[in-house]
Amino acid sequence: MSTSASSSSVASLRWLNTLVVVTLITVTVAITYLGYYYVGAGSRSSVTWFAPELECQPLDERCFTALGRFGRMQTQWHYRNGKLSVEMVLTGLEAEGVSARLEDVGGHRTTTMTLAPATSDHYRGTFDLPLCVGNAHRIRGSLVVNTSRGMLGSWYDLSLPCR
Repeated sequence: MSTSASSSSVASLRWLNTLVVVTLITVTVAITYLGYYYVGAGSRSSVTWFAPELECQPLDERCFTALGRFGRMQTQWHYRNGKLSVEMVLTGLEAEGVSARLEDVGGHRTTTMTLAPATSDHYRGTFDLPLCVGNAHRIRGSLVVNTSRGMLGSWYDLSLPCR
């Protein structure tokens, strides 16, 4: 009896040790990734993307986006008479430049522009939109801030009424 009991406990301990090692490796990889993303975010060659706050309605209200631990972006989109304008206020960061990009959802049209600084931390720009067919014009607007830390950005899905 003691032989079978001890062999089953040894097998249980091996299984438990394996699970502990796998869990520690998984946690280490996750912490390394998060540390790189939030502390080391920002690259000169590619954009580090940050999601806007949940329940963001960019055409109805100002949306906030935390840019890692570096700063915050407040964005408001306005649509009137075929023109889409964007206002962005940046806090906690100094921008070397801000660009905006519109992409048709399901289409092939992309428009990019550099936002003009209204003040040192406030940027504005306006897009002329082409006529659309149907009930709504679905586009994705993205903003990219070029900083000394690299390029940091966020995106907004917009559904504009066709005129």
